[in-house]
Amino acid sequence: MVDFRLNKEQLTIRDAVREFVTKELKPLAQEYDAKTDPKDCFPIDLVKTASTLDLRTLNVPEEYGGVECDQITLAVILEELGAGDLGFASLIGQHTKYIDYLSKLCNEEQKAEWLPRLVEDDTFLIASAITEPDAGTDSQLPYEEPGAGMSTFAERKGDEYIINGTKHFISNGGAAKLYFVFARTKENAPFTESVSIFLVPPETPGFSVARIHDKLGRRLMLNAELVFSDARIPAGNLVGEENKAWQMFYGQSPGINNTIACLVGGIRTCYEESLDFAKKRIQGGVPIIKHSSIGTMLAEMRVKVEASRALLWKNASSWDQKYEYDPKMNYLTKAFVNRMALEIVNDTMEIFGGMGTMKDMPVEKYLRDIYTILHAYGNPSINLIKGMPTV
Repeated sequence: MVDFRLNKEQLTIRDAVREFVTKELKPLAQEYDAKTDPKDCFPIDLVKTASTLDLRTLNVPEEYGGVECDQITLAVILEELGAGDLGFASLIGQHTKYIDYLSKLCNEEQKAEWLPRLVEDDTFLIASAITEPDAGTDSQLPYEEPGAGMSTFAERKGDEYIINGTKHFISNGGAAKLYFVFARTKENAPFTESVSIFLVPPETPGFSVARIHDKLGRRLMLNAELVFSDARIPAGNLVGEENKAWQMFYGQSPGINNTIACLVGGIRTCYEESLDFAKKRIQGGVPIIKHSSIGTMLAEMRVKVEASRALLWKNASSWDQKYEYDPKMNYLTKAFVNRMALEIVNDTMEIFGGMGTMKDMPVEKYLRDIYTILHAYGNPSINLIKGMPTV
């Protein structure tokens, strides 16, 4: 049976998150976004408030003190956060994504060390360090060329690994209290046979945050450049086996793409605020919604939002129910929602006209946020490649 209705518990959670967004997040988002120094954009007070609502521990296993929600509920929560601010939603979405990997890929000792600390510390966030100045897309596809992909290297010496290299554009970088660091551990071998994952806390000797990137949008989530200069970590911080990162990480598909869920919220806000503005803005003696060019534009915006959410929920539901789940649909949905987002935010700018370009209006922020999220979790082209039918 197909049922798009949320249950009573999910509605209660959604309403609580929506109240947080209305009362706490939206009133502060513009203020944080406008700060000149990107380091000052990190909303630590909002992270603490979100922690009181269990938004930081959404998919921590119950045995470690989390709430371990299903994928549909997670999608609903991230959509609501995305409707408030795409930067803050991405901050939470990125963090919860790696809770999933911490719970599923790490051994019992590692989980026992890190999950309780995560639950107890109301500012504890997780980040992953994959992208490098010269390695982006080619770290997402299984190229067999040994020179493709990342160059950060981790050398085993006794009971330690020594890491050298640079990462950049790292989401939650500079704010995280635990990093999943991807590094080569085998020379002259393809990416799929030479990369390992390490748990690296920020106080690790030889590890530093070189700078916080000054982004166009999604400014409430920090992105940073990380430098490893003979950074020494215990061998026990290796996740799984050496040289098996591709098989572990890329083979462990999550139920939904958290970035998509956030983006659905962002485009929903664009539609809702465009609709509200079109009802109030008078041109030619009538509200502009009565002009067919605007009315049909709004109709198309609505169906694009609904279609985006439907694809997201289908992925989430098939994962939760273990029924015909297809990981390729995560990639294809991301590519589709990216395209819808561009069309919707451009229509929003057209409906608002000159007012949409003003800094004291939220519309130009939506444009910046959406354009910044397009390359999160791979750009549309790379996601279409990942989603291609298998021959």
